[in-house]
Amino acid sequence: MGDSKTDVMDLVELQFLENALSARISEMDKLEGHAGLQGVRKELEESKGRYDEKEGSYHQLETKRKKLEDVLEINEEKIKSNEHKLFSGTITDSKELYNYQNEIEMLKKGNSRMEDEILELMEEQEVLEPARENLKKELNELEARLKRIEAEIEEKREVLRHNIEGLKKRKEDVLARIPGDDLKRFNETKMRKGGIALSVIKDNFCGVCNMEIPAIEAEKFVDCDTLYNCPVCGRLCVLYRPQIDEIKRELE
Repeated sequence: MGDSKTDVMDLVELQFLENALSARISEMDKLEGHAGLQGVRKELEESKGRYDEKEGSYHQLETKRKKLEDVLEINEEKIKSNEHKLFSGTITDSKELYNYQNEIEMLKKGNSRMEDEILELMEEQEVLEPARENLKKELNELEARLKRIEAEIEEKREVLRHNIEGLKKRKEDVLARIPGDDLKRFNETKMRKGGIALSVIKDNFCGVCNMEIPAIEAEKFVDCDTLYNCPVCGRLCVLYRPQIDEIKRELE
């Protein structure tokens, strides 16, 4: 126990500032593991997998259909060309005529089969289309939700950054007012006591260890401007005054 070389309220403010900084940094860390953000990211990943699978099936059908349509178009051109030759009167050889007629018949049969296949592919695409569109809508909604959450988190992060910078600046100002010996005592106690160096004694109870100060010790706690030691937990401590609540509320 002994008289402090500094305004004890500077040490109180320093402790509250360190508490506030620790809380803000913890909030910042929690933003990275935001449950809503992680949940939507997982939903989005799963939805994208379902959509990609459905989209892949749809495009496989689309590719196959277009290939058939290209072949069909080529065959139609061949049929027109062969029919033109047949009816032009330039072919007189019966075998050659037969070959052209036979090729035209085979091309038409092939085209008929391809047309049936194209229709089947189009029907399969029609069946896939609603699910594909629903999955696309779901994907867009999840992407929009993710962007909203990310924007909200970034807004909170920016507020916290600004708040942390302000607290750091205020802490620097407070540190500048505290004499070296008292600051050294504060820091040494903080290292020994799990990061909390100073407590407030109110109604004979320590605000950190929550233990009642023995009556014989409490009788010695008489001066609000004196820095004491808690006889129970060994931390630095000061007697309560209403100004302490004002600082605490300001930093919360």
